Amino acid sequence: MTLTNPSNLVVVITGCDTGFGAEITQDLYQRGGFTIYATCLTDSAVEKYKALQSSRVRAIQLDVTNQDDINRLRAQVEAECPQGVYCVLNNAGIYGGGFFDFASEDSFQKMMDINYMGIIRISKAMLPSLRIYAKSRHTPQGKRLPKARLLSITSVAGRANPPGHGGYNASKHAAESIMDTLRVELSPWEIDVSMLEPFYAQTPLVSGAHVVLDKVWSSADSTTQRMYGPNFIQGLAKHSEELYKHSMPSKWVVDATINAIRKKNGAHRARILIGFWWVPILIRSQEIFPSWIVDFFTKIIMKRLGTWPADPFLIKDSKGTKEL
Repeated sequence: MTLTNPSNLVVVITGCDTGFGAEITQDLYQRGGFTIYATCLTDSAVEKYKALQSSRVRAIQLDVTNQDDINRLRAQVEAECPQGVYCVLNNAGIYGGGFFDFASEDSFQKMMDINYMGIIRISKAMLPSLRIYAKSRHTPQGKRLPKARLLSITSVAGRANPPGHGGYNASKHAAESIMDTLRVELSPWEIDVSMLEPFYAQTPLVSGAHVVLDKVWSSADSTTQRMYGPNFIQGLAKHSEELYKHSMPSKWVVDATINAIRKKNGAHRARILIGFWWVPILIRSQEIFPSWIVDFFTKIIMKRLGTWPADPFLIKDSKGTKEL
């Protein structure tokens, strides 16, 4: 074990293979002043960070669903960082989309295990180190240190429920719920708890959504496919591609996260919503309007996009005419 530089603030980030995690790690590394524990699912990503040959980036192979991996991370961090951990960023997450009819139970379980239970496991493992750091702020040498912080990148899906993302929405709602609870429970130790809620962003997760949709569609039984119709998956794929084109740059999320990590009061807000100017209006409208109004407009959009079942009761023949 190599001790970290005590003058550096220690940050632990999950899901650093690609996307937000990789970009945030790179940004923090270039700024200096931080020692970053970058957890990655794949060995190739770990080797990429090791190629930097820097003690300020310490890459660790870790699966947030594997408790042995997490125990190993905790042991390494506690051995190398006697000064404690300044910030934990829960970023690891997956998308396993699909309408409820053809999304498997396993996909629901996997999203919950990573997007929600991953936060639980990592936060529990790192909490002792966060408390060590928080306590150090009450020493003469630590008076000017910023407050400890526990961050999670959730999603606007944690506050809204767009169709076709049921399992993903549920996992993000659960993630936001536990973060809301921890914000109060950890306040006696002066640990700021905050969540970052991105709108759709140009990341591998969003760009690869159509691949996931094709997979779950192909695994659906023939009756389900007939109800939704042959054009349904094409409409869904087209919508997915257009959504990626009109998504916000990933840099917006990276910049907001860097601010939440670096600024003195960066994690003071409970929720940091990230998106176009109209996104807060959209989310707030869905929260305050009656559900029948929200549902009415959602159904109109689904029909225009071609993502509405073509024959929900299977009463049409192969030519599209009603069976007698």
